[in-house]
Formats: sequence, C-alpha cells, structure tokens
Amino acid sequence: MDTKLKNKRFAVPVLIVLILSISLALLTMADLYHKRENLQEDNYFQSSGFNRELETFAELVKNVHVDYADYTPGKLDEKTANQLKKEHEETLRSIKEDNQLSDMLEQAKKEGDHEKVAQLTEEYTRSLQEDIAKATSHYQEQVNNRIAERDAEYEEQKNSLTLRSGSFKYYVTDKKNNKVYTNLAQEPTDWELARYARYTINLPNTNGDLESINRTYQLNQLSGIFYVPKDPDGYSQVHADALYYDSIRERLIAEFVLLTVTLLIIAFSFLYLRTGRAAEVPFVTKSMALFRLIPLDIRMGLLFVLGITYLIMLANLRFFFFPIDGEHFFTLAFVSLFTAYLLLQLLEARLMYKEPERFLQQWQKSIFARQRVLLQESYANRGMFFKVSMLFILTVMFGMSVGFGFVSLFEGWGGLLLFSFLYGMFYMVVVFPYALRRLGLMNRIMQGASEMAGGNLNTTIQKVKKGKLSDLAHSLNNITKGLKHAMEEQMKSERMKSELITNVSHDLKTPLTSIINYVTLLKQEDLTPEERKNYVDVLDRKADRLRVLIDDLFDAAKMSSGAVELNIEQVNVASLLNQSIAEFSDKIEQSTLTFRVTTEQPKIVAPLDGKKTWRVFENLIGNALKYSMPNTRVLIHLAETQDEVILTFKNVSAYEIDFDAQELFERFKRADQSRHTEGSGLGLAIAKSIVELQGGRLSIDIDGDYFKVMVVFRKHP
Repeated sequence: MDTKLKNKRFAVPVLIVLILSISLALLTMADLYHKRENLQEDNYFQSSGFNRELETFAELVKNVHVDYADYTPGKLDEKTANQLKKEHEETLRSIKEDNQLSDMLEQAKKEGDHEKVAQLTEEYTRSLQEDIAKATSHYQEQVNNRIAERDAEYEEQKNSLTLRSGSFKYYVTDKKNNKVYTNLAQEPTDWELARYARYTINLPNTNGDLESINRTYQLNQLSGIFYVPKDPDGYSQVHADALYYDSIRERLIAEFVLLTVTLLIIAFSFLYLRTGRAAEVPFVTKSMALFRLIPLDIRMGLLFVLGITYLIMLANLRFFFFPIDGEHFFTLAFVSLFTAYLLLQLLEARLMYKEPERFLQQWQKSIFARQRVLLQESYANRGMFFKVSMLFILTVMFGMSVGFGFVSLFEGWGGLLLFSFLYGMFYMVVVFPYALRRLGLMNRIMQGASEMAGGNLNTTIQKVKKGKLSDLAHSLNNITKGLKHAMEEQMKSERMKSELITNVSHDLKTPLTSIINYVTLLKQEDLTPEERKNYVDVLDRKADRLRVLIDDLFDAAKMSSGAVELNIEQVNVASLLNQSIAEFSDKIEQSTLTFRVTTEQPKIVAPLDGKKTWRVFENLIGNALKYSMPNTRVLIHLAETQDEVILTFKNVSAYEIDFDAQELFERFKRADQSRHTEGSGLGLAIAKSIVELQGGRLSIDIDGDYFKVMVVFRKHP
C-alpha cells in the first residue's frame, strides 16, 4: 500500500520528465535526419557547395589559360574586331541608300532644273558627311567599350583565379595546344598527394554533379588533377567551410549520445509510470476529463491538424546551436505542450481500444453523430424537409435580391433592378403569406395541444385542407377522440370488473355457504344414518361444484395469458364432434331439447390440439344444454372450405339477452343473469381463448332470443 502511494506521489514529476525527454528525443532525431549527410567524414567535399566551388575554379583555369591565352590588353581580338567592322560597313551602306535627298536629286535632274540640282547636291553631300561622321564615331565608341569590357573581364578572371589558388592546387594538361597550366612547381606525385592533399579529384571524371565542367574539359581536350591542400596559403573559403562541416559532424555525434540517454530515460520513466498506474493519477484523470468535454470528432480533427503541425514544427525548429539561451527553453517547453497533448490522446485511444463501449459512448456525443441524428430526424419527413429548405433558400435569395437592388440603384443596372423588384414582389405575394399561414396553423396546433393537455378533450383544431401541419392537427384531433373512447372503455372495464368481482363472489360464496351449513348440520348428534348420508351427498355435490369453478377460473387465467402448451396434430374434427355429442347423450336424453348434428363430410381434418378442442366442444354443448329454451332444437353444422373448417351452433335462448353479445366472452358472464343455473360463466371465455391460441376465431351473433355461435379453424398452420 505504501509503495503504491509513493509511486503515485512521484508519478507527476516522472511524467514531466517523460514528456520533456520525448520532446528532446524527437528534436534530436529530426536534426539528425536533416543533417544525416554531415555524418560522413570529410562530408563537405561531397556537398553541392564544394562542387560549385570546384566547378568555378576549374572554369577559371580554363578561361584564363585557354580562352585568354593570346589576349593582349588594350586590343580587340580578331573575331570581335572583324564583327564590329562588318557592322560599321553595313551601317555606312544603309546611310547612302536610305538618304531621302537622293530621290529628290534624281527627280530634279529629270526635270532639268539645274539650280535645284546644285542646291540639292550641296545638301545631300553635307547630310551624307554628317551621317558618316556620326556612324564612325559610334563605331569607335563601340570598339573602345568592347576593349574596356574585355580588359575588365580578363582582370576579373585572372584575379579570381589568383584569389582561389590558396584553396586549390592544379596541374592541367592541354592536349590540344601541348601546354601545361599549373600553380605548382611540378606535377604532384602520389606520395605528395597523400601527404599534402586533403581532397583530390581528376578532371574530367564520372561525377554527375560536375557534368558541365566535365563536358567543357572534354571539348577543349583538357585533363588534369585538382586538390585541396591540408594547409591553405592565406585565407581560404573552402577550408573555412570544411571546418564548419567538421564542427557539424562533431555536434551530430554528441547528439547521438544525447539521443541514447533520452531514450533510456524514456524507457525507465515509462516502466515506472506503468507499474505506478499513471492513468489513475488525479492530474492525468482531470486532464483527460477536460479533453472529453470536447466532442470526439473535434478531438480527432484537432489531433490530425496538431499532429501535422507537430511534425512540421519538429522539422523546421532550430534548437541545436550555441550559446544556450532562453530560446532553447522556450522551444523545448512549446514542443513539450504538443507532446503532452498527443500522449493524452494516445492514452485515450488505448483505453478506447481496450473498452470499445467507451468509444461508442463518446462517438454518440460527437457533433457528427448528433448532426447525423438531426439530419435523419429532419429528413424522415421528406415533404416537410423540402418545404423548409425551399423556404430558407427563397428567404436567403430575397435578402440577396434586396442587396442587388441597392447596388443596381447606384450602378444604374436596370436589368438587375427589374429582377430584384420582380423577385421581391413574388416573395411578398407568394412566399411570405404562405409562411404566415403555416405559422398561424402552428399557433393553433400549439394552443389546441395546450388545451388538450389541460384535459379539455372537446377541443378541435381548425386545420387547412392539406399539408403535414394539417396532418398533425388531424392526428391531434384523432388523439382526443381516441382518449375519449379510451376513457369510455376504461369506465366500461371498471364496471365489468366490478361485475366480475360480484359474480365471482356470488358463484364461490353459494356452494361455500352450502358446505358450511351442511357441515354444521353434520355436527348434530341426533342425526339418523340416512340423514347423515343425504347431507354428505349434498356436501359432495357442492364441493365438486366449487372445484369446477376454481378449475375453470385457473384455466381461464392460463388461456388468457397464453401460458399453454399445444400438441398440434391432424385431428378429424367431424369424429371429435360426434364423440363429444355421444359423451353428453345421457344429459341430452334427460333434457327436452332436440340436437340436430349435420356434417358435410365424414372426415374433416385440421391441425389442432385434440384435448383442447374437445374442451371447446364440451363447453359449447354444455352451454346449449343449460341456456336453451326447453322443447326447442339445437342445430349443429360442420362444414369445410379450401382453407377453413367452420362449426356452427344455433339455439333459442331461454333467457332474454339485453346486453352486447361480446360481453358473453367476459369472465363469469351468463345469459342467466339471475345465476340460478349451474355454470361458472367461464365456458365461452375459455373456448374463445383455446380457438384463438390455435389460430382460429370464435364469434357470437344474437338476433332477439336466437343465439348463434360460429367457430372457424384454419386447415393450414
């Protein structure tokens, strides 16, 4: 117990250490990944920066020693001089051909106007000399400019080569001109290169990064060796860059050590928190409870966005630099906040994975799930959904039309103004009155519903001819009718329940009273044996009567609850009916009734429970014997159709039936309301329940004193 308390007490500091360690480890891995090329030894000489420096230097060697090999300062090369001279001659020719005075001079000669010819000749000569002088001046200016540009370019190339000679040593052979270009005393040997060179390369070579200079050297038939000396002559940018790259490599090696340490700390912290049940720490549980207040789908979206932001941030943050200052602590704290959030989300995801019902509970509260339910509920009635959507769209368009109308007034757009006016009229004449009518109907429905809730069941909601709101008003009106009918039925049920209690009490009390009275008589000591035997016989009959009543009551209860097992088989209904009549033959003979039984076929089969169906026939025949008028006929007819077996009992009632025939199916209800005849009043109720349990139906039809019972059985299950 003490160990658990101690673990939970140190859980928060260890959790903070874990978060900081994970953040530091991720920053370290990101920096190692981005600078993975710098882990190679002498990695600077494989970099694109060094390749550019080498390519520039090799190009300078070619330019200075080959391109400017025969260059004399202050003088143009032959190719450039010939080109400028040719352009100057073309200019002079165009001056002579394009002079407008030459055409006028020719016209004057044709006309024979000697004075005009002399004048034009003088003007033509003067103009031509001026244009030639300008062209010659421009030509000389171009020559001087080209010489100056060439001299400056040469000096720049030569100075650049001289400045870089401290970084590179070279020995280049010109096979085309049989010359050697070098800044060394002699061609370096392998021993000298191994001792004095830090990096060596032969040009041209197969290095794809030096494709341009390789092609240039191949075309000019140049080949040679370039190397970077270990010790530069003076300042060397190449050596400075190489030293910087070496420092990065040393730093990355230190970062590897740091990463190893942080991973060990993470592992130990994780094990400690796992054994200490960090998820149960109040700080963690409260934080997770706060996060759970945010809907699950919003959290999932935030997790995706913040996860991408987290990765981008790790890839671009500058963390490993000197000196260490407040920026380092701020960066680590900022990254740790993201790390803590992601760890909480991972912990929540783990809990959801272990307990899927947790995910389902939170998903049901998500915005997407709730909007989906709202959309399903709103779309359940498509007509209403469509009307509300159209009303919303038309209203939005009305607002837009008003805005367009104001704009068209200022801009003078007549067509748009006319459209805005027409749509506004349509909205005010059609849409707005429609919305008001529906709103009025809704108010009537709400007022009617309020009155109905207050108990006024005579309220009727005035409705329009069609529409879903009209259907709602109609349904509410029907509810009031249904409630009134239910209340009437409830009152009827209460009345029948009262009669049921009275009848049960009467039917049970009568034999029970007789039993008590005869038991009292049996207690007398002066009874003769014959009197005692008569009393015992009466007790036996009354006890049997009480047993029959109780058995019928239990059977009726079982039938109405459906807790009866049926043994369905193919039963010959005609044979079963005849057997039932035969069982009552003694009672039929003792009565004054005449039974007439007719069956259309000697064998009429239906899927029934034989014992339960026998009980139906027994109850119906017994009722006919008890309640038929003496000296009348009881007609029993059995027939069949393709799908049904129909049994009909017809007799004349000995008692006046002045109530609804359906009430005869109620328990303890008798045609003999004075209850002088024997019977429980449960016979028809039990018979109806048995028939319906077997998929059939039993109905009663009364016409005055004429009594008709119809039993229908299905021939197919």
